[in-house]
Amino acid sequence: MPRLPTIPDPTRPARRAARRAAVRAGGVWDRFADRFNRLGLSENAILLGFAGAIGVGSGLAVVAFYQLIDLAFWVLYLTPAVYLTQSGILAYRPLLTGLGLMVAWAVMHGPGRGHEGLNIPDVQRAVAREGGRIPPRPALARTAASAITLGSGGAAGSEGPVAVLGATIGSFLGRAFRSDPARTKVLAAAGAAAGISAAFNAPLAGAFFALEEILGSLAVGAFPPVVVASVVAAVVSHTFLGDNPAFPIPEEYGYLLQRELLIFYPILGIIAGLVSALFVRTFFGTEAVIRRLKLHPAVIALTGGAIVGLLVLLSGGLLVGHGHFAVHLDVFGRMSWQALSLLAAGSILATSITLQAGGSGGVFTPSLYVGAATGGAFGVALAALFPDLGLRPEAYALVGMGAVVAAATAAPITGILLVFEMTGDYQIVLPLMLTAVVANLVAR
Repeated sequence: MPRLPTIPDPTRPARRAARRAAVRAGGVWDRFADRFNRLGLSENAILLGFAGAIGVGSGLAVVAFYQLIDLAFWVLYLTPAVYLTQSGILAYRPLLTGLGLMVAWAVMHGPGRGHEGLNIPDVQRAVAREGGRIPPRPALARTAASAITLGSGGAAGSEGPVAVLGATIGSFLGRAFRSDPARTKVLAAAGAAAGISAAFNAPLAGAFFALEEILGSLAVGAFPPVVVASVVAAVVSHTFLGDNPAFPIPEEYGYLLQRELLIFYPILGIIAGLVSALFVRTFFGTEAVIRRLKLHPAVIALTGGAIVGLLVLLSGGLLVGHGHFAVHLDVFGRMSWQALSLLAAGSILATSITLQAGGSGGVFTPSLYVGAATGGAFGVALAALFPDLGLRPEAYALVGMGAVVAAATAAPITGILLVFEMTGDYQIVLPLMLTAVVANLVAR
């Protein structure tokens, strides 16, 4: 049987030319990096210069990520909602979240090459054991998957992806300039600080998050570049997004009585610590349950997303924000303590299902939400028990935010600074510090 003639690949010459161009470009960059490293610049000058560039890059990356979330929310939810009836919206929301989680799973197993996605523990491991080397492709895939998850109504946070994205930028810059592992670690930590700072408009919290969680020490040599990257990223983010924290604070709150500080807030710390432990156990317990299911991962993502969508509908939409904006804090002072307790439990369950069923995102913002609902419920109950004391449930919601973050992430300094920077209220500092420390001890 005669053989068919071989048809030449018309793209082969172009691909060969592209490979040769890439090799030449790589050689040019190698010579540039070697020449840069032979300039004899001081280590501090190099770190501070790179930190500024990382701050700009991370700040712009956060802006782009938030715009991507808002675009996904507008395309997937707001635009179809115009053409749907009320009953149609009730059916569409669970379906949308289910499809969103399924697409997010597909992104991680397509462009992400089957990688589960990078998160904060992966960055910590890269800094501690791999010289700060963070692969960019899984980080970019996780960013896209997180935007889809959040835009389709999944219950997750945006801070995890942006911290990983910032750390990836820092790691890439360090490796591009042939930096040694010690410098690359610091640059990765500076990128993580910049991501948190830009996400929450909280440069102090971002800096101490990187030092406390990523590097695991308050090293003097790492402090200047981490702070510079964090501040620059906050400036860039504020320029494009304005002063829009994750939880808008309508006014300043504080404590009125010494008994609040010495009695009520320590009790809140105990409750917040127990709720944090429940959050962590539920999160990993959900993973164990899902692993036992003999279903295709895409089916698990679709089903899990539908369940989350139903939970969001049952909460009246209060379990998630709109796009990259979260629920306003004053909501946590107007509801009954029973309703707020249900919101805290619902947020724990929805976040656990979202992230374990195939969605992508962080747990920082959900921890803030759970803390606000827990503190608000405690404050509302106290106000009902002691109506003559003039207690403000919103203050307890604020303190609960910091306490649950501190306990759930084992980062008390970050939790304290984050809430303080979001409020700018010095009166809240003392109860915040005490409650966060108590919660962290109880959770441990």
